Amino acid sequence: MNVGKIIGVAVLGFFFLLFVAIDLVLFGVIQLNSAVVTVLPLLGLVGGGALGAMAGKKGQPAG
Repeated sequence: MNVGKIIGVAVLGFFFLLFVAIDLVLFGVIQLNSAVVTVLPLLGLVGGGALGAMAGKKGQPAG
């Protein structure tokens, strides 16, 4: 398993959903003091780590 790939994709997921949260605040969809602003980047971190782990398993033979 390539740990560097997992960490890299997790960081990209964090920044992606961080910018989504910032855009939602700037466009007035959610308020700045909403918990969603905190939860979205954390979901990006966890989801990116999961996607990186699945991508790391893709090239390995089963068994």
